[in-house]
Formats: sequence, C-alpha cells, structure tokens
Amino acid sequence: MQILKTGALYFALISGAGLALVFSLIAPVESYQVQVIFSMEAGKCSLTVESDNQSHTLRLRVHPEYNDCHISKDSMLSALKAAFTKTDPPKPEGSYSSLYIGRLIDYPWLSQYLATTAYRDTKWDKQRGKPIALDINKYVLNILSGKEITVQIEEAFAASGYRVISTTVEKFLIGDFRFVPLYQGDMAPEKVPYDAQVWFRLEKN
Repeated sequence: MQILKTGALYFALISGAGLALVFSLIAPVESYQVQVIFSMEAGKCSLTVESDNQSHTLRLRVHPEYNDCHISKDSMLSALKAAFTKTDPPKPEGSYSSLYIGRLIDYPWLSQYLATTAYRDTKWDKQRGKPIALDINKYVLNILSGKEITVQIEEAFAASGYRVISTTVEKFLIGDFRFVPLYQGDMAPEKVPYDAQVWFRLEKN
C-alpha cells in the first residue's frame, strides 16, 4: 500500500504544477558549491574539512560513512586547525555560520562524554532513558554546548577568530553503554544518550 501511495505521489509531481515543485526541490541541491579544504588519513578512514561558501557552512566529513570510523580527539582538532591555518587555496574564505560534524559516534571522545555526563547527572532518568524535566533535545545540546567541549573546539580555529556560540542536535539515540564506541568503563545497564547529528554554531569576532 505504501508503494502505491509513493507511486501516486511521483506521478502527481511530474505533472503540471507538480513538475515545478520537483525543479524547486532540485535547484537548491544543484546550487551547492562544496569544496574540500583539507584532507587527512585517520587510521583506516579519512577525515576531510569541507566548505560551502554559498551557504557559509563547514562540514567535517568522515570517510567511509557508517563504517566504524572512530576519529580521535587529536585527529579531529588537528584537521580543523590545519584547515583554518591554510594559506594556499582552497582555504577558508568569508565568514562561516556553522560546523557540521555528522554523527557523534564517529568521535568516541564526544560520545563517551555525552553518555558519562548524563549517567552521573541527577537530572537524567537512567531507568527511563530521558531527562527528568527538560526536553531531551535541549538536554543533549546543553551538555554538548558546555565549555568542556566548546573550548577545545575553539582552540582548533582560534587564530581565525571564530568561537562556538551554540550547538544544534537532532536524531539522537539512547541505549546502554554497550553502544558507546570504544567505551572501557563499567557496562552499566541503564540508558544514556550516546549519538546525535551535531552542528556547532559559529561566530567570527
């Protein structure tokens, strides 16, 4: 039944006004101008810093995606620092509003920080796997917006005058410590947040 609905939607889109909608959806994708600023090997994987000068955004991309590519803190910060200190093209140009790092589990040090912080927090209900009062989205972004994290990120591009002003998260995952990448501590059975899609919002002085 779902396939039939999808097919009907497709034919509706390619007829009349629907065709205009298809083009309006495609056009923004084609306008992206993604450029690789810096690339490095990270174990069996690679790490690139990409820019989209039209949308004024940066992305830290792990290759291949979804393949247990565990990026260390040193590798992550080294890649960012190398990208922001480049003097030859391609290099960062203009002003960027955000840095997207993808999934948190690609960076075990960040995933572990989120999980262990929530586990020790009296405002987190470990049995139910949710915050006691706050919306879960706001709870996770509050942890990842803390100075313990943002100061380290800022150090990587401090010479360029950027600072982290906030964090945006979505599509977070909750589970026990078996799901936290490279975690070496006690495998407590309680539920904690360990993964999310993460953006660091930037401001240039």
